[in-house]
Amino acid sequence: MNSQLNEEPQVTIVVVPRERFSCTESSLESIYQYTEVPFKLVYVDGNSPAKVKKYLQSEAKNRGFKLIRTNHYLSPNHARNIGLGHVDTKYLVFFDNDVVVSPGWLKALINCAEETGATVVGPLMCEKEPVHEVIHCAGGESHIVTDVNGRRHLREKMYKQGHRVEDMLSELQRMETELAEFHCVLVRREIFDRIGNLDPQMLCTKEHLDFCMSVREAGGKVYFEPECVVTYVP
Repeated sequence: MNSQLNEEPQVTIVVVPRERFSCTESSLESIYQYTEVPFKLVYVDGNSPAKVKKYLQSEAKNRGFKLIRTNHYLSPNHARNIGLGHVDTKYLVFFDNDVVVSPGWLKALINCAEETGATVVGPLMCEKEPVHEVIHCAGGESHIVTDVNGRRHLREKMYKQGHRVEDMLSELQRMETELAEFHCVLVRREIFDRIGNLDPQMLCTKEHLDFCMSVREAGGKVYFEPECVVTYVP
């Protein structure tokens, strides 16, 4: 738990490995530096190198978060399901271990969910360094379309990818959307009672599409919240 704040947390941040371990320190430090609302944190460490393992053990002891380590690599959905099993708050945030946040990020996600009733809320996701300058995803489309021959296809489109944040700010607004990526996404815990856990057999980079489509099929809503700005650092 964030020991600096005395309010009861509404949200648990579940950090999982995805593509690398090299951003572990900068990512975790950004969470504790820029998160102003109370939170719990569950960190799933899937066989990180010895130096990273030692760092996480030290931080978990000093900051009081729950650290779960396996001595084998984990697929992202497998790691998320492990973390999900330790969540008892109203909301959780699935959070990749190579994401850096900005001030007010978590409060903006929670506010969107509270004010709209959203089941899933995605941020203004940026990419690369310098952080928070180039858009990776600002909501998008994820649905099945049927062509004139009766064949079904998956339609996926991420909005504003590659555009500079400063050029798009006046156009970006909170809206209902069809997709949010797992790099960083707020979710109402109760949705998993309806759709079950994430599919651990999905060993690909499109598992967020399956999740968001399942949420919407179950009657949930997905929102984009540009007041939350975070960066995926590839």
